[in-house]
Amino acid sequence: MSGLSSFAPHLGAALGAGLMLAASLAFNAGAGGADAPPQGASERAAFAIEPGSATSAAIAVEEATPGVPAAPDEPTQALGDVAADGAPRLAIIMDDIADLSAARRALALPMPVTLSVLPYADDAPDIAALVTAAGGELFIHLPMEPVGLDDPGPYALTKALDAGALAARLNFALARTPGAVGFNNHMGSRMTADRAAMDAVFAAMDERWAGLVFVDSLTHPGSQAASAAEAAGLAALKRDVFLDHDRDPAAIDAQIDAALRQALETGRAIAIAHPRPETFEALEGMAARAEAAGVQIVPVQALSSD
Repeated sequence: MSGLSSFAPHLGAALGAGLMLAASLAFNAGAGGADAPPQGASERAAFAIEPGSATSAAIAVEEATPGVPAAPDEPTQALGDVAADGAPRLAIIMDDIADLSAARRALALPMPVTLSVLPYADDAPDIAALVTAAGGELFIHLPMEPVGLDDPGPYALTKALDAGALAARLNFALARTPGAVGFNNHMGSRMTADRAAMDAVFAAMDERWAGLVFVDSLTHPGSQAASAAEAAGLAALKRDVFLDHDRDPAAIDAQIDAALRQALETGRAIAIAHPRPETFEALEGMAARAEAAGVQIVPVQALSSD
C-alpha cells in the first residue's frame, strides 16, 4: 500500500470546503425523504399500481430530516495520522438504482459497491440479473413511509397496512430482485421511527428473508429499524455517512474523508451514495484514496460477519 501522505491533497480540499464540510458532516446522522400521508391523493395514485405492472414512477429525492443530531466529533488529528488496528473496512451502498445504465457504471467502479435496487423500477429484474451475473452484491432498496409529502414510490410499506398487505408488498420486492442478499430502507423516516411498525414489517417476512442483511439507512435520528431487525433474528447494520446529500464535488470529497475516518477510528463503516454524475466521478478515485489511508473497501456482507 502507498503511504498515508498521499491523502494530504484530499484533506486540503476538504479543509478548503470549510462550511460545506461542517454542514455535510452535520447531516451524516440522518437524511430522509417524505411522502403524502395515507389519506393523500398522491399516495392513493402511487399505490394503485399493482405488483408486476410496469411503472416509471419518478424517484423522490431524500431530504434532510429537521432536528437530526450532528455527526460524532471530528478527530483532532489529520486523517493520515490516525492509527488503525487491524484492517479497517468500509462498505459503500449505492441507493436508488433504477436503470441499467446506472447499474453498469456502478459495477465498473474500481472497487466493490453494493447496488441497492428500487423494486418498482421497470428495469429491476434485469438489473438484478446483471449484478448477480457480474458477481456484485445486490440489495433491495425497500420503500417505506417517510415524514412529509414526498412519495417513496409504489408499493411502499406504510404504517396503515395490515400484516397481509405488508407480506404482499414484501413478496413483490423479493420477486422483483432475485438474488438479493440484503436490503435497506428507501426513505422511511416515519416508518422506521415507530418500533411497533418495524416489528410488524419483520414479522411479515417469510423464511426467504432470514438470511438477508438489513442496513438501516438512518433517515430518522430516532430510527428503531436496526434494533427491530436484530430482535427478529436478522443481521443488522447502520449507515454511518451519506456521501452526496450535497452534490457539490468539494462536499462529496469531504464526506469521503469522513467515511474513511470512521472506518479508521472504529474498524468499519458504511457509506451510502446515489447514482449521480458527481458521485460517480468522486468514486472513480476512491479506491486509491482508501488504499492510501489503509482502508479496505468491502461488500456489506463482509461487515455483517464481524
